[in-house]
Formats: sequence, structure tokens, C-alpha cells
Amino acid sequence: MNEKKQIDNILLVMPEIPSWKVGARELVRAFFPNAAIQFNKDTDDNKDILILKVSIQSDKLVMTAKQFGNKIQQKSYDDIKRPIVSKKFKGFFYRFLSELTKRSLPWGCLTGIKPVKMAQEILDANNNDWAQSKQSFQRAFDVSKEKTDLAFNIAKVEAPFIHVKERNKVSVYIGIPICPAKCTYCSFVSTIADKKGKLCSEYMNILINEINRFSLFIQEHKLIIDTLYIGGGTPSVLTAEQIQRLLETLTEKFNLSNLREFTFEAGRPETTTLEKLETLHHYHVNRICLNPQSMNDSTLQAVGRLHSADDICEKFAMIKKVGFESVNMDLIVGLNDETPEMFFSSLEQVIALHPENLTVHSLAIKKGARLREQKGCGLHQLYSKEFYDEISQRLESSGYHPYYLYRQKYAQGNGENIGYCLDGKEGIYNMLMMAEKQTIIGIGAGATGKVYHPENNRFDKVYTVKDLRTYNQRAEEVIDNKLMAYFKYFNA
Repeated sequence: MNEKKQIDNILLVMPEIPSWKVGARELVRAFFPNAAIQFNKDTDDNKDILILKVSIQSDKLVMTAKQFGNKIQQKSYDDIKRPIVSKKFKGFFYRFLSELTKRSLPWGCLTGIKPVKMAQEILDANNNDWAQSKQSFQRAFDVSKEKTDLAFNIAKVEAPFIHVKERNKVSVYIGIPICPAKCTYCSFVSTIADKKGKLCSEYMNILINEINRFSLFIQEHKLIIDTLYIGGGTPSVLTAEQIQRLLETLTEKFNLSNLREFTFEAGRPETTTLEKLETLHHYHVNRICLNPQSMNDSTLQAVGRLHSADDICEKFAMIKKVGFESVNMDLIVGLNDETPEMFFSSLEQVIALHPENLTVHSLAIKKGARLREQKGCGLHQLYSKEFYDEISQRLESSGYHPYYLYRQKYAQGNGENIGYCLDGKEGIYNMLMMAEKQTIIGIGAGATGKVYHPENNRFDKVYTVKDLRTYNQRAEEVIDNKLMAYFKYFNA
């Protein structure tokens, strides 16, 4: 295959098996991040297009690659067991693409967002035999030794936090899907706050009603709240009075005496004030998120952030002066096509502040982001393995270790998002969300919940409407439906 010429168009011709098509698209996107992908469409073989054909012939799975009408690779997998499950198909297809492109991916055929959870499950299946589990993980998914070690080391860090003995323990997520402005890279469904504050006011009234109703549900089912997370959006867009009302309601209606962690996403410095921080501290919030994303002012301006790097430093000092135990900060690799030197400048500035938690994200341009509309979903591969290794080395030499990890589709460099922390400062809710070993009750618009069933290690999701205006207009119906879903799953 001619690797000097960029592949712009790829046609996938394959059986109409939805799980196969999803897996194939994800892997092709990982190997050819800038190519347009189509399925099962008639085309002229002689056109400048890479055709990847998958077919089942008797007991063989046959994969063929053609370019300019010429067959450039064919591979058959004999004596296959049918039906071929999605995981097996992805393994075959990954190896085919790896041979075709003459390169491998660090995460192999894994395209899901929770590789650490998979490592944990393999450990459980092998009675915590680490050597055997790592070997199984690498062999099953073609994951590199480096990424295997990373996943298993994080699984070891997470184990004491996620294997909660009391199965009636739950976490509660309160959603505030409102922002002062929309960042170009953001794909979350959130609403821009109006200047008069009418939207926030309406939402708060309905949110308080939902909290009141869920407090009765939690009491009736004798549930113990383990962690509480107020996220968004940008929760700090609320006024100090609204934040006080929210926290007062949570304190009155929920028993918070058993909390291991209480998190509030301040997010943006321009919405974070001393009065708000003092209110949060008064109600025993112990973890604050302040997310610069970049410490380069030109990048912040380009992606629609309404603050400067100096604003971040000022608000960080204010947060610490008020007395919060833990601060989490986020940086995103790939914003505004930053050079490695620009990213390392941001990293060093954040390390100098010495927050207890720092999450390094790989930019993922997803559907719904303005950046995707402007540039498409193509990714510019600016960053090498050595670049990501340098990030880890700088953080670890500054006293940070990785404690949780997740991946996103279409991420810059096929990378991952890694949370780092100082010793003893792990973000518990983050680990619980990725491990999926605890029920999470979602309250508010866009707050997806999960009901965990430990007897068979599965969970059911409880969805709610994402659009805030729809939530406000259909509040009673939305809340009724959510409570019915939780009641059904808890009493199954």
C-alpha cells in the first residue's frame, strides 16, 4: 500500500451486521483519521478510493483491500466459529488493517471508552492472577505492553475505591446543563444562560422539586449516598443565592453524613466568585473543578473561552485561600492545533500551581461541536508517542500518578484521557463512573443514571431529556418517568 499518499476516501463493503459495521468504522477511523467513510455503495473500482471488502465464504472470513482496481491485500481466517461475535470480528479486522498499513495501534482493537474496566473484569475472572490477566488482555485485543501496564496499574489504584462492600451505597449526580458561552470543541448538550437569568431561575425551581422527590425515593430504599457531584455545563453560572439554595436543599433532604467526596464544577474562572466559593465551603464541598483547558491566551480566545490564563491563576489562589481540600484542573491536547511546546507551557504553568488533580484530555471532535462544523471531524496527527511519554514523565516527576482513564472516539492521536493526582487525592466519583460498580442516581436535565446489579455485574441506564427547555416544559412527566425507571430496576 502506498503510504506516502493520504487516503481520502474509503468504501467498506461488508455484511449488514450492525455491530460489525460499528466496529469497522471505529477501527478504520483510528487508522485513517482524515478519510471519508462510506458503506456498501456502488463505485468504480478504478477511482482513487480504498475499498475494504469483508465477506463470509463457507467457513472462512475473507477480507480484501483494493485500490485503483488492484488487489493490494487479501486475508482469510479459516475454521471460524459462527456466529462471529463483535469482539472476534474486530480482532480479525484490526489485524487485517495493521498488516495493510504496516503499523499497529497502542490500544489494538479496543475502541471502547473503558479499557480499565475491562482489565478489572479480566482480573476478576482470573482470581487476580496479574501475569495471566495481562497476557489475556494483550492477546485478546492486541494492546501494547505499555498500555496494558497502564490499564492494569490504574486498575490496582482504583480497586480499594470501587469495590464497595455495602451494595446499598449510591452516588448522586446533579446536572446543571447551562453555560455562559459555548466552547467550539464542546459536544455536550448545554444551554447558554440568558442575561436576565430567567432560564436558570426556572430550572432551579424544577431541579429543587426533583431533588425533593428523589430524597423520598432514597429514604424508602434505605440508600446511603457515597459521593455527590454537581456538574454541567457550568454550575458556577448560578448566582451565589441559587447555589446556596441548592446546597441547603441537598443538606436538608439528603443524609450526607457518609459522603466520601462532594464535588462542584466551578469550571470557568469568570463565573467563580469569592462569595460562591465561601458558600460552597460552608456546605462542606471538598473538591472543586477549575478547568483552564489551556494556559495560552491565543488558544483560549480561539476556542471561545471568556477568560485568560491570569484569571485561572487568580481564581486558583482564591480557591486555596478559602480552604478547599482538592482542586481538579483539566488540560486538552490539540486545541487550536497547539504545538507540543505550547502544550508543555500550559502543563508547566498548571504544575506550578500544584493542584491535587490534573486530567489531561485528548481532543475529540464529536457531533454537535462547532469545531466539527467548521473543520469536519478530521484529526491532525501533531503529536508523537514521545510527546505523550513526556507528559507522563513530567507529571510523575512532579509527584502525580495516573488514577483513572477513559477514551473517546475520534480522539486526537487515538489517545486517551488520563486523570493524575497527588498521593491520596484520587477523584472517587471519576473512578466510580468509569468502573461502573456502583449505582449512580442522576438528577436534573441530561443527568443519565446507572443502576448497578452486583449479582450479575451488569447495569441499567436511566436516561432523561438533555434539552433544558424541554425538561422545564415537561418537568412532571420527565421526573415521573425517571422515578418509575429507578423503581423498576431497584425492585426487579
